[in-house]
Amino acid sequence: MTDTTQIILSSLKRERPVCFRPEEFFDDSFNVDTFLALNRKSFTLESLKKDLEKYSSTIQNSLVELINRDYADFVNLSTNLVGVDQTILKLEAPLTSIQADIEIIRSSIQSEIEQISEKLVLRSEIRNKQEVLYSLLNINKLIIKIENLISQNTEAKENLFERVASEYSQLNFYISKYEELPFVQEMFPRIKKIDQYLEGGLYTAFKSGLESGDKASVAQCLRIFTTLDRIDKSEKLYAESVISPLIDRLVNKAALSELGLRGVYQSVLDSLPPATSLVLSLTTPRKDNELRSFEFMGNAVFPVIVSKICVNIPSIFAAGNPRHFQQAYKDTIWFLGEFERLAGYRERVVALRQHSSYKTFLSKWSLPIYFQIRLQEIAGSLEHQLLTPFSPTPSNSSFLLPTSEMLVVCIRRCWDEDVLLKPLTHRFFKLTIQLLKRYAVWLRELPGSSEELQLSDVCRAVLDTTNLVTMVPGLVEGTVSPHLPSYNPRLVEDSCREITESIPTLAEHVTNHVTEVCCKAIDQAQAVPRLYRRTNRETPTEPLGYVSGLTECLETEIHNSCLPDPYKAEWCSKVATTVVVRYHGAISEILVSLRKTEDSLAMLKRGRKGASQQGSTANTDEDKIRTQLKLDVTALGTKLEQIGIPRGEDFENLLTLVSQSKR
Repeated sequence: MTDTTQIILSSLKRERPVCFRPEEFFDDSFNVDTFLALNRKSFTLESLKKDLEKYSSTIQNSLVELINRDYADFVNLSTNLVGVDQTILKLEAPLTSIQADIEIIRSSIQSEIEQISEKLVLRSEIRNKQEVLYSLLNINKLIIKIENLISQNTEAKENLFERVASEYSQLNFYISKYEELPFVQEMFPRIKKIDQYLEGGLYTAFKSGLESGDKASVAQCLRIFTTLDRIDKSEKLYAESVISPLIDRLVNKAALSELGLRGVYQSVLDSLPPATSLVLSLTTPRKDNELRSFEFMGNAVFPVIVSKICVNIPSIFAAGNPRHFQQAYKDTIWFLGEFERLAGYRERVVALRQHSSYKTFLSKWSLPIYFQIRLQEIAGSLEHQLLTPFSPTPSNSSFLLPTSEMLVVCIRRCWDEDVLLKPLTHRFFKLTIQLLKRYAVWLRELPGSSEELQLSDVCRAVLDTTNLVTMVPGLVEGTVSPHLPSYNPRLVEDSCREITESIPTLAEHVTNHVTEVCCKAIDQAQAVPRLYRRTNRETPTEPLGYVSGLTECLETEIHNSCLPDPYKAEWCSKVATTVVVRYHGAISEILVSLRKTEDSLAMLKRGRKGASQQGSTANTDEDKIRTQLKLDVTALGTKLEQIGIPRGEDFENLLTLVSQSKR
């Protein structure tokens, strides 16, 4: 900010502040219309005009103040500028001359650079043409040299092939760079003859060496294949001439019928070492071995075996018979392990597993289809049993319901050796969890599944549930962990918790049913007043028969059931509490009715003229009714104690009600 600006702003601060920010005028993007539009929203145009006039006056005063303060500097400035224009004119001519000279020199240098660049490009083109010419001459010389070597044929074939291969390798190098040139294309017929001679003779020598077991000859052929960069062709030749006939004899339907798949695999494993020992010993993957690039096991032997299996005995891949499929797959995995041992080196095993034939062979096994068949078999067994869940169980069973026994059988079946396949371990674990959850769903739906459901069946289901949640974690640990050590036990615990959480639903079903049956006897208590009104019956000394009906169903269906003791006590207490509460309500109604009847009779007697003033001491019908109710309640308490149900607060309230009732 300049000195002038600072002076103006300081002057404004000393006076009354204006309605706008003075700094806005020093902004490069200042716009009058924008300024007015923003400020007229907050201030009137009249006040804005006054402040702008004040601001203009302040600026003028500040400029005068600035000039007065720096007057000497203004005068010196005009004095110092005298003659400056003459000095500038004197410097203009030499500077213009220098600029012209620089432009001339620059143009000259640029011209020289362009000439040199053109000569360098021409030189590069000449060098490239010279290189092409030398290469074409070398191609011609090499072809002539190779033809002379072949025509002379004065040395051993293996040595001749090796010399020809060395020269032919150089020839291929030049041809690969200039094969589009007319000269090279004219040479192709001669090159093709050389290639045919070399390939035919080399293949013959290689096959002859393999048949005779001549290690030196085979090694020399392999070196020539390496020199010619025809490793893949040598592996293909080995597969067609040696391995394919051998595997054809061993892998066929007749051998499968006679020996079985394991026997076929064993015969292949027994026959491979004699057939492959020569080439494998020469191509060990050591760094100092010049023949280590060959992969006969992965590129020649195994693809032939896979091809013959797929063509000659494709029936082993059929998943329709799960037992045969499972055994065939296990035999195949065993064979792959033994075959990898024959490879001998880790590098060979890695190359084998990365080969497309290895992956194709494994993909032939329809593991998802096999699992679906086993899923239908195992889950179907449980579903079939759920149709008749309360049929008799075997005498040696640990459970009371066949459904519970079938659940354990299905879980064990998932992990049987004749069912489980290692790649499907996670799927069978998922199936195990699904079986547990299906059992939990069945338990939850059990109360509403049938109107003919017996309470004893529900009690058996509860006992089985208690045993299951205790057994299942150990069962799964013993069957799953050997095959799937990393399984999550919380999944099993959650499934068991779901099974346990179904017990309250079953308990509610049983207790509600038992409660309703027991409470039917309460209706008979309503008839107690009719037994004694105007019947001249003696004062009661024994409880009525309906009292036993209040606890009969509770005793037979729950107390004498197979339920675990904790459930017995809980369910009995729940039913007894409900029965006592309802019985309390019924007796309360009877006692209230008795009180109203007594009050009505008393009013009639007082209003009757000539009524006897002498009170009677004999038991009235109402007293007999009260006595009978007290006997009944006392008998109910005795019966509950015999069952093992302690007297609770509700029963004590009931007993107090009948004990304290009087006229």
